[in-house]
Amino acid sequence: MAKKKKEKPDQEAIFLKIWCEVTRLPPPEREVKFHPTRQWRFDFVWHQQRVAVEIHGGTFMAGRTGHTSGVGVQRDCEKSNAAVLLGWRVLHFTTQDLRQKPVQCCEQVISLLNWQLKK
Repeated sequence: MAKKKKEKPDQEAIFLKIWCEVTRLPPPEREVKFHPTRQWRFDFVWHQQRVAVEIHGGTFMAGRTGHTSGVGVQRDCEKSNAAVLLGWRVLHFTTQDLRQKPVQCCEQVISLLNWQLKK
């Protein structure tokens, strides 16, 4: 009998749940394409303030795969730099951040959203 594969938690769903419980603010948009020619997407977006959140899963997995490989890091840098050049402010969180300090993650987003509104 084949071993059942363990379900991987949806880190974006976890962030959204934490956001709604901790902040009681409207939820952000999910999986939003931000670049005019590339297919890059942000995990979460607050359009009016041009603020985005990226959740990085698997940062402590054994081996160097996905976003933690040299190629993955290079791609993430390219995407992040393009976002800044387009006027976006992006916060990055790991799954460990969400587990160990979820309230602080939300507070950082709120601080950035408030700062953008004051501009």
